[in-house]
Parts: sequence; C-alpha cells; structure tokens
Amino acid sequence: MFRPSRRRGRSSGDHLSWRVGLLGAGALLGLAGMGSSHGWLVWVGVGVLVVGLLLRFLPRGE
Repeated sequence: MFRPSRRRGRSSGDHLSWRVGLLGAGALLGLAGMGSSHGWLVWVGVGVLVVGLLLRFLPRGE
C-alpha cells in the first residue's frame, strides 16, 4: 500500500528552482523553434531540457 509522507523527498533539493527555470526555458525555446520553423532553435530547447533533467542527479548539499 502507498503511504505518502510529509517529509521532503530526494526530488526536491537545492537545485529545484534551477530545474524549474531550465525546464520552462527549454519548453519555450522548443515551442518558439517549432512555431518559427527553425530546427536549430528546437534542438537548443531540447538541449536546455536535457540539462534541466540532469540537474536531478547532482548531489544534494547538506
């Protein structure tokens, strides 16, 4: 049975604000690239999204 707790999990660390910002910026860049038909801008957006996802695996500073 799944029992949620109120303690902070590993996913919300010191890099949460950076991750949210990078994921938002990557999504906007990708959408802007699709809207303007610029393939290179879509790939820049994908790269920013990947960097935002990789921040999840950085060690926490405790």
